[in-house]
Amino acid sequence: MDKQLRLILFAHARSGSSSLLRILQLHPDLHLVEKPFHENFTSWHPNNPNYHDQIHDRASLDGQLETIFATYNGLKVPDYQLSDDLIAHLRQQPDHRVLFLRRRNLLQAVVSAMIGQQTQLWKTWDMTQPLEEYYRNLQPLDIDEVKKQISGLQEHLDYCEKIVDHHSGPPALKLIYEDLYFAPEAQRDQQIASIWQWLGIVPLGSEQLQYYLTPKTAKVNSAATYAYLPNAQEIEQECGNEVTGRLCS
Repeated sequence: MDKQLRLILFAHARSGSSSLLRILQLHPDLHLVEKPFHENFTSWHPNNPNYHDQIHDRASLDGQLETIFATYNGLKVPDYQLSDDLIAHLRQQPDHRVLFLRRRNLLQAVVSAMIGQQTQLWKTWDMTQPLEEYYRNLQPLDIDEVKKQISGLQEHLDYCEKIVDHHSGPPALKLIYEDLYFAPEAQRDQQIASIWQWLGIVPLGSEQLQYYLTPKTAKVNSAATYAYLPNAQEIEQECGNEVTGRLCS
């Protein structure tokens, strides 16, 4: 483990960050912890500290980060787990290297999250039954709520990106979900190579990473699963556009 490194994987819900975290965790120089600021972290990892309840302000966040980096050299932080003020403070630390992952298709990100709230299935490797069984009883999504969440996500991600861009420390590395997972294989490999180069560590062989880079094996949702929504066509008609994305493209 590279003890000098302090890596933060910063992302939003349904952005492919779990797959990217698994890819990073495969590297022998990286030891990352997933979502330590989540309120359920100690139930997932009973022998770990309750970081969530110890964070009240910037000073307490700094203290918990020091505790985390004493054991790990990286962590995943979803945007919804810290306030805007703490996100800004997190990015301003000169020794932090921030990898920012976001999704171009915000409609799919929002719908995927709303489906996950119904099914409670977030990762393919957590499945205990065929994928179709999780989707058979999906309820229609509220169109106004979909629109509201798209607008809120777009505004928040634009804010986060400004924070990521304005920093005096090492430049952040920004990746796009669609380019990382759905581009041609050569382009996907190039994206991963840029991560190792940015971190200054020896690259892993691409064959080790293919499970997490292949949508058919690592991604829960697709055009086929969105079609299980009773009002999928209405969502596409009312919410789909060229700016924030279409549901089944």
